[in-house]
Amino acid sequence: MKTNPHRPWWLRKRFLLPVSLLAGLGLAVAVAFSASDASTIVVYNETGATLPPLLVRACGSERVFPALAERESVRLGLKPGGPKTPVHLELATDPAWTWDGESVRPTGGYRVTIRLWPDRQVASFTEISWWRRTFN
Repeated sequence: MKTNPHRPWWLRKRFLLPVSLLAGLGLAVAVAFSASDASTIVVYNETGATLPPLLVRACGSERVFPALAERESVRLGLKPGGPKTPVHLELATDPAWTWDGESVRPTGGYRVTIRLWPDRQVASFTEISWWRRTFN
């Protein structure tokens, strides 16, 4: 098939296809990098029983999750712009059980993983998004 000899070079497939692919790739990288700045807290129930309502609070964000079944998890996304504070967990028991962890920033790609074990033991670790580790 012959191409139109009067078509400008920037409207030909040989040019448009690679340029649009590169632009799409650049847009995908930009969106992934901006999304990697959000910080989250994930709480796993490894207690072997259903937990009563759970309050998770950090950096000005707060959420109460209903009863958490065994082997389930909940996730709290932190609002950007809040202060750096420790992670606070509270179970609706009598007396109330509370736990305060290490401080976390609302931005910077932090992911705090908390595992609740039997006998009120807590394991917590923090990791930073590899995008933020690499490019910051």
